[in-house]
Amino acid sequence: MRGLTLNFLLAGVWALFAGAVNLRELSVGFLLGFAILSVFPRALATHEYVRRVLAGLGFVGFFLRELTLANVQVAVFALRPHPPLNPMIVAVPLRLRGEGALTFLAATIGLMPGTVVLGFNADRRVLYAHAIGTPDARTARESILRVEERLLRVLLATPPRLEVEAHDR
Repeated sequence: MRGLTLNFLLAGVWALFAGAVNLRELSVGFLLGFAILSVFPRALATHEYVRRVLAGLGFVGFFLRELTLANVQVAVFALRPHPPLNPMIVAVPLRLRGEGALTFLAATIGLMPGTVVLGFNADRRVLYAHAIGTPDARTARESILRVEERLLRVLLATPPRLEVEAHDR
Protein backbone atom coordinates (compact mmCIF):
# COMPACT_ATOMS: atom_id res chain seq x y z
CA MET A 1 0.00 0.00 0.00
CA ARG A 2 2.99 2.28 0.41
CA GLY A 3 3.31 2.73 -3.36
CA LEU A 4 -0.35 3.59 -3.89
CA THR A 5 -0.26 6.08 -1.02
CA LEU A 6 2.84 7.75 -2.44
CA ASN A 7 1.26 7.82 -5.88
CA PHE A 8 -1.84 9.60 -4.55
CA LEU A 9 0.36 12.00 -2.58
CA LEU A 10 2.39 12.85 -5.69
CA ALA A 11 -0.83 13.34 -7.66
CA GLY A 12 -2.10 15.77 -5.03
CA VAL A 13 1.20 17.66 -4.94
CA TRP A 14 1.15 17.95 -8.74
CA ALA A 15 -2.40 19.28 -8.72
CA LEU A 16 -1.46 21.87 -6.08
CA PHE A 17 1.60 22.95 -8.07
CA ALA A 18 -0.53 23.21 -11.21
CA GLY A 19 -2.90 25.52 -9.35
CA ALA A 20 -6.06 23.54 -10.04
CA VAL A 21 -7.24 20.52 -8.10
CA ASN A 22 -9.44 18.87 -10.70
CA LEU A 23 -9.70 15.44 -12.30
CA ARG A 24 -7.43 16.35 -15.19
CA GLU A 25 -4.57 17.59 -13.01
CA LEU A 26 -4.97 14.73 -10.55
CA SER A 27 -4.81 12.22 -13.43
CA VAL A 28 -1.70 13.85 -14.88
CA GLY A 29 -0.19 13.93 -11.41
CA PHE A 30 -1.03 10.27 -10.86
CA LEU A 31 0.70 9.29 -14.13
CA LEU A 32 3.72 11.47 -13.36
CA GLY A 33 3.82 10.07 -9.84
CA PHE A 34 3.78 6.53 -11.18
CA ALA A 35 6.64 7.43 -13.52
CA ILE A 36 8.63 8.74 -10.55
CA LEU A 37 7.86 5.61 -8.52
CA SER A 38 8.95 3.49 -11.49
CA VAL A 39 12.25 5.32 -11.89
CA PHE A 40 13.17 5.14 -8.18
CA PRO A 41 11.64 1.87 -6.89
CA ARG A 42 14.47 1.02 -4.47
CA ALA A 43 14.79 4.47 -2.95
CA LEU A 44 11.03 4.75 -2.44
CA ALA A 45 10.43 1.04 -1.67
CA THR A 46 7.77 0.82 -4.37
CA HIS A 47 9.12 -2.08 -6.43
CA GLU A 48 6.18 -4.39 -5.59
CA TYR A 49 3.59 -1.69 -6.31
CA VAL A 50 5.12 -0.87 -9.70
CA ARG A 51 5.39 -4.58 -10.57
CA ARG A 52 1.74 -5.23 -9.70
CA VAL A 53 0.46 -2.19 -11.60
CA LEU A 54 2.43 -3.19 -14.70
CA ALA A 55 1.23 -6.79 -14.32
CA GLY A 56 -2.35 -5.50 -14.03
CA LEU A 57 -1.97 -3.46 -17.19
CA GLY A 58 -0.44 -6.51 -18.89
CA PHE A 59 -3.43 -8.58 -17.77
CA VAL A 60 -5.88 -6.06 -19.22
CA GLY A 61 -4.05 -6.10 -22.57
CA PHE A 62 -3.85 -9.91 -22.53
CA PHE A 63 -7.55 -10.20 -21.69
CA LEU A 64 -8.63 -7.79 -24.42
CA ARG A 65 -6.53 -9.66 -26.99
CA GLU A 66 -7.89 -13.06 -25.89
CA LEU A 67 -11.44 -11.73 -25.81
CA THR A 68 -11.12 -10.37 -29.35
CA LEU A 69 -9.65 -13.63 -30.67
CA ALA A 70 -12.34 -15.71 -28.94
CA ASN A 71 -15.11 -13.51 -30.36
CA VAL A 72 -13.70 -13.83 -33.87
CA GLN A 73 -13.36 -17.60 -33.47
CA VAL A 74 -16.96 -18.02 -32.26
CA ALA A 75 -18.22 -15.74 -35.05
CA VAL A 76 -16.41 -17.88 -37.63
CA PHE A 77 -17.94 -20.99 -36.07
CA ALA A 78 -21.40 -19.43 -36.25
CA LEU A 79 -20.98 -18.60 -39.94
CA ARG A 80 -19.80 -22.06 -41.00
CA PRO A 81 -22.44 -24.59 -42.05
CA HIS A 82 -20.73 -27.41 -40.08
CA PRO A 83 -18.36 -25.87 -37.52
CA PRO A 84 -15.76 -28.09 -35.81
CA LEU A 85 -16.88 -27.21 -32.28
CA ASN A 86 -15.44 -30.27 -30.50
CA PRO A 87 -17.24 -29.63 -27.17
CA MET A 88 -15.54 -30.97 -24.05
CA ILE A 89 -15.42 -30.64 -20.29
CA VAL A 90 -11.96 -30.20 -18.82
CA ALA A 91 -10.59 -30.31 -15.29
CA VAL A 92 -7.94 -27.67 -14.66
CA PRO A 93 -5.69 -27.84 -11.55
CA LEU A 94 -5.38 -24.37 -10.04
CA ARG A 95 -2.71 -22.48 -8.13
CA LEU A 96 -4.94 -19.53 -7.24
CA ARG A 97 -6.31 -19.51 -3.71
CA GLY A 98 -8.99 -17.39 -2.09
CA GLU A 99 -12.60 -16.79 -2.93
CA GLY A 100 -12.02 -13.40 -4.56
CA ALA A 101 -9.22 -14.64 -6.82
CA LEU A 102 -11.18 -17.74 -7.86
CA THR A 103 -14.30 -15.69 -8.53
CA PHE A 104 -12.31 -13.25 -10.67
CA LEU A 105 -10.76 -16.16 -12.60
CA ALA A 106 -14.17 -17.74 -13.19
CA ALA A 107 -15.67 -14.42 -14.30
CA THR A 108 -12.77 -13.73 -16.65
CA ILE A 109 -12.98 -17.17 -18.23
CA GLY A 110 -16.76 -16.93 -18.44
CA LEU A 111 -16.52 -13.66 -20.39
CA MET A 112 -14.55 -15.34 -23.15
CA PRO A 113 -16.82 -16.90 -25.76
CA GLY A 114 -16.42 -20.64 -26.14
CA THR A 115 -15.71 -21.28 -22.46
CA VAL A 116 -18.11 -21.70 -19.56
CA VAL A 117 -17.02 -22.36 -15.98
CA LEU A 118 -19.05 -25.20 -14.50
CA GLY A 119 -17.66 -25.06 -10.97
CA PHE A 120 -14.88 -26.14 -8.63
CA ASN A 121 -14.19 -29.31 -6.72
CA ALA A 122 -14.79 -29.39 -2.95
CA ASP A 123 -11.35 -28.09 -1.94
CA ARG A 124 -11.29 -25.42 -4.69
CA ARG A 125 -8.11 -26.75 -6.27
CA VAL A 126 -9.66 -27.90 -9.57
CA LEU A 127 -11.83 -25.86 -11.93
CA TYR A 128 -14.24 -27.61 -14.30
CA ALA A 129 -15.01 -25.84 -17.55
CA HIS A 130 -16.88 -26.52 -20.77
CA ALA A 131 -14.95 -25.49 -23.87
CA ILE A 132 -15.59 -25.48 -27.61
CA GLY A 133 -13.34 -24.77 -30.55
CA THR A 134 -10.13 -26.30 -29.20
CA PRO A 135 -8.60 -29.40 -30.79
CA ASP A 136 -8.11 -31.31 -27.52
CA ALA A 137 -8.50 -31.08 -23.74
CA ARG A 138 -4.85 -30.15 -23.23
CA THR A 139 -5.20 -27.03 -25.40
CA ALA A 140 -8.37 -26.00 -23.55
CA ARG A 141 -6.64 -26.53 -20.21
CA GLU A 142 -3.60 -24.51 -21.32
CA SER A 143 -5.76 -21.56 -22.37
CA ILE A 144 -7.34 -21.44 -18.90
CA LEU A 145 -3.93 -21.80 -17.25
CA ARG A 146 -2.64 -18.82 -19.28
CA VAL A 147 -5.38 -16.66 -17.75
CA GLU A 148 -4.54 -17.99 -14.28
CA GLU A 149 -0.82 -17.30 -14.84
CA ARG A 150 -1.55 -13.66 -15.70
CA LEU A 151 -3.73 -13.31 -12.60
CA LEU A 152 -1.00 -14.83 -10.44
CA ARG A 153 1.44 -12.20 -11.75
CA VAL A 154 -0.90 -9.50 -10.48
CA LEU A 155 -1.76 -11.11 -7.14
CA LEU A 156 1.50 -12.75 -6.02
CA ALA A 157 5.10 -11.61 -5.78
CA THR A 158 6.45 -14.82 -7.35
CA PRO A 159 3.80 -17.15 -8.76
CA PRO A 160 4.46 -20.87 -8.29
CA ARG A 161 5.03 -22.90 -11.46
CA LEU A 162 2.65 -25.69 -12.45
CA GLU A 163 3.07 -27.89 -15.47
CA VAL A 164 0.04 -29.15 -17.36
CA GLU A 165 -0.38 -32.89 -17.07
CA ALA A 166 0.51 -34.86 -20.18
CA HIS A 167 -2.64 -37.00 -20.02
CA ASP A 168 -6.22 -35.84 -20.26
CA ARG A 169 -8.55 -36.30 -17.35
